[in-house]
Amino acid sequence: MIEQKSGTTDDRMLTLPQLLAKKAGLLGKDFTAIREKAYGIWHTFNWEEYLRYVRVTAMGLAALGLRRGENVILILNNHPEWLFTEIGAQALGAVTMNVFTSATPDELQSSIQRTQATLVIAQDQEQVDKLIEIQGNISHVRQVVYIDPTGMRSYRDMTWLQSYACLLQAGEELDRKSPDLFEQELNRGKSKDIALMIQTSGTTGMSKLAMLSHRSMTSIGKQWTQAISLKSGENWLSMSPPAWIVDQMWGFGVSLYSGMTMNFPETPETVTEDFREIGPSVIITASRFWEDLASKIRVKMADAGWIKRRLFHWAEKTGRAVIAKQSAGEEPAWHQKILHRCAAWFVYEPLLDRIGCSRFRNAYTGGHPISPDVIRFFQAIGLNLKQCYGLTEAGGIFQVQPDHQVKPETVGKPLPGVEIMLDADQEVMVKSDSLFSGYYRDFQTTEQAFHNGWLKTGDAGYIDQDGHLIIIGR
Repeated sequence: MIEQKSGTTDDRMLTLPQLLAKKAGLLGKDFTAIREKAYGIWHTFNWEEYLRYVRVTAMGLAALGLRRGENVILILNNHPEWLFTEIGAQALGAVTMNVFTSATPDELQSSIQRTQATLVIAQDQEQVDKLIEIQGNISHVRQVVYIDPTGMRSYRDMTWLQSYACLLQAGEELDRKSPDLFEQELNRGKSKDIALMIQTSGTTGMSKLAMLSHRSMTSIGKQWTQAISLKSGENWLSMSPPAWIVDQMWGFGVSLYSGMTMNFPETPETVTEDFREIGPSVIITASRFWEDLASKIRVKMADAGWIKRRLFHWAEKTGRAVIAKQSAGEEPAWHQKILHRCAAWFVYEPLLDRIGCSRFRNAYTGGHPISPDVIRFFQAIGLNLKQCYGLTEAGGIFQVQPDHQVKPETVGKPLPGVEIMLDADQEVMVKSDSLFSGYYRDFQTTEQAFHNGWLKTGDAGYIDQDGHLIIIGR
């Protein structure tokens, strides 16, 4: 059993693997933790099964000699094995770092050498081939574990490589021989320990490696859970690469804290269909996705018949009028409410259902700035799209637009437990329990990132009369 931390029941005092163990005890077989679509069929894992896979994976990694404090590189797609291997490594006290699957052999070599990783977990033959190409330059890597065995038969004699299936077998065997080992390692973890590293994009020079503790991830999980009232069993569709902060923030911090279900679509091409089948309540994705979706809707409407075109334009105009009132803190007139309800019945709801977005409670756009007109368009047709703002060093997204206070030119207000301020040069600074622990092996740059405990974002902005933050540049 997992040991209880003395004097507190705050989940932020737990590591991510400890929080998973707690959730498995609370939610067990009654709630779905993970859902993956393969060959058109959804396969599910409940919370007990999730923990079991993590346990066996961790024991397999222990059998390979993975030790506390070592670094593990993951080159994986959005699949359950990503969660099993990352949390499994963290359960042993290792630090994980995901690398984009599009990385070149030279980029992989750089990441592996910088972290001195002793273990690499790769998705498939494509990634394994890159690693074989640079094997002579990464001698500190003791083992490569690959997930997908397709095309790997000719590699069977390479002892440097091991399949995930074999890893699980080794884990089962070690777990039988040492049934207390997993709990012992699990209970050694502390919330202040580093859980993972993420490569920051950086504007100049080599990217930095931001170190995030377990406390950082559980804190951002608590902030989001409180901000939008997340509940166990709600759905999140994993669309961002594991190497990006958004799916790290949600896949570990938010989903483990709230008990949400992580859903993995089959392919990018099936996302709209998967939206309709799963009905995710929350989504965060890049501005390009929303811009493309708005363009597709408008093109389809332009090609529709005269009656449908007129009905859509009337509904959009009605929606814009109501949203403008609400955003200004005013109550729409009674006739506007009636027209808006009619527009929802006959236009918005059928349209949103067709594009698989009818069950979104909250939709967010992050990354590059988005056209305010795109925000107004989706708000007008009943999709609650809002801007958000964050950065890797803050543990993810910490600033969001509140419901009925959507001002497209702003990035909204801080999440609960987050403070922001502006310095004399209008640089935005943030303070939160989710802040990172520093840059890997770069004390000087870490020191420069803070001012009296406040993280400097590098972005300039100002706060309007309603308390909304507006970013004006770097």
